[in-house]
Amino acid sequence: MIKNEKVMMYGTPTCPDVPPVRGMLQRAQVAFDYVNIAEDAESRGKVMAINDGNASVPTLVFPDGSSLTEPSTAVLRQKLESLGYTVPKPTLWQSLRDNPFYSIMGSAILLFGLYDGNWVFIGLGLALLAFTVVSSRR
Repeated sequence: MIKNEKVMMYGTPTCPDVPPVRGMLQRAQVAFDYVNIAEDAESRGKVMAINDGNASVPTLVFPDGSSLTEPSTAVLRQKLESLGYTVPKPTLWQSLRDNPFYSIMGSAILLFGLYDGNWVFIGLGLALLAFTVVSSRR
């Protein structure tokens, strides 16, 4: 694949898996176009054709015709590296920003635990935030 060719990324604004994938593509400096399938019926049909009738997102289509659907960070990193991209590990801030659902939930649980003085919630909040950071660095 030539690095100048664009990857197509299909997603929806409500999918919590879209921001981490977008963040990794940006860190690796991959040229890509994002299409919101909730607003584009033709693209939704393409995604459903790729995924056996399911509108699963994020779905990535590479210039060579291969695709990945709902890839883990490890799988996406491996694919990008096989195409010649260098994928830098995210900083702490990038990890939290690229996973807004888990970051917000972890922060909310932690803050509730601090407010209530409940060590269980404090521990759960910290564990969720740690999971967010560790999972994005794989």
